[in-house]
Amino acid sequence: MKNKIYKQAVGWLMIALVGGCVDPYRPPEVASPDSYLVVNGFFDSAPGKTTTIQLSRTQNLTDSNAPAAETKAKVTIESAHNASYALTEATGGMYTLSGVTPLSSETYRLHIKTAKGLDYYSDYVPVINTPAIDSVGWYADNEGLQLHVNTHDPNNSTRYYRWEFDETWEYTSAFYSSYVYDPKTRNILNRTEDIYHCWGSATSKNIILSSTARLSRDIVSKFPLITITQSSLKLQSKYSILVRQFALTQAGYDYYDQLAKMTQNIGSIFDPQPSQITGNFRSSTNPADLVLGFFRVGTVTSKRIYIRRDQLPSWTTITGYEPCYNEVDTLTLGEIRDKQPGIITLFEPGIYLTNPIECLDCRMRGGVTTKPAFWE
Repeated sequence: MKNKIYKQAVGWLMIALVGGCVDPYRPPEVASPDSYLVVNGFFDSAPGKTTTIQLSRTQNLTDSNAPAAETKAKVTIESAHNASYALTEATGGMYTLSGVTPLSSETYRLHIKTAKGLDYYSDYVPVINTPAIDSVGWYADNEGLQLHVNTHDPNNSTRYYRWEFDETWEYTSAFYSSYVYDPKTRNILNRTEDIYHCWGSATSKNIILSSTARLSRDIVSKFPLITITQSSLKLQSKYSILVRQFALTQAGYDYYDQLAKMTQNIGSIFDPQPSQITGNFRSSTNPADLVLGFFRVGTVTSKRIYIRRDQLPSWTTITGYEPCYNEVDTLTLGEIRDKQPGIITLFEPGIYLTNPIECLDCRMRGGVTTKPAFWE
């Protein structure tokens, strides 16, 4: 019966199961009104770390809203020896636990009781410590910038790995704007905010996995993470990537491998077709109720690198600002009052160099003007 329900669900579930992020799966079929529980998160075994579990619901493909949060649930982490730790509800279906470090010799499960009285349990899982990332490397070729990760376990006991990453890049707009037109006073004022320098950001979307189970040594060498094209705005000035590494059990690896095949590789009749994704959650209230997610206990390791523009070949960056250089104009105050463009600087007394505001305000390319705290 559960398998039948799953086949029906394939056509309309939006799956949100990559790390702590919610990335929808969009199969070709149309949707249905039911929804199933989605569980994101893990019990962080690093001392002093806060554990965060996110609960949401799958939704109809025609629904343009964000996935509905599962609120007012009772969420607990339970050990095989009957210890129990209640998580505190925050906002948006987020539940947190602080000040608790799991015992390395213990196994744990996640227990969820919804406001409607539905009970869900994960399997008991062991604590798995993730080895350090040896390095995050890169090289430039005809395709662009290739980034990869290197790691190993000297004990040959990890074998199954998953990675996520956060990208940050510094970029600038076409021109620095020294002045701003104030419509209240109808005068031109000195600009006090720098809208020339921005930082953009993005997170990994794909499921990135590797296994050394068939190798004699537990070594991952130059495993590809992402390719950035030569012309990308990300490479205009300075680029940084923060890579996070997760050690998995074989069951966890198999789960993410199935999920990757289902969400990333379906595009033709020759690609893997939808199949049942078996996580480690079950409903004790209704065995036929599908639960999406995989609970794990362990640490996460990370490493950040920076790449400067002068370290790369003389590639031509396509910033999107190219038309701006042909749209520079000289306008009087009266003309500026009428057209209200962006103002670059004073050209001569009473005349200003102007440009469309989207050429001057880097925030209009999706970035922020606040320098990240970690930025070097």
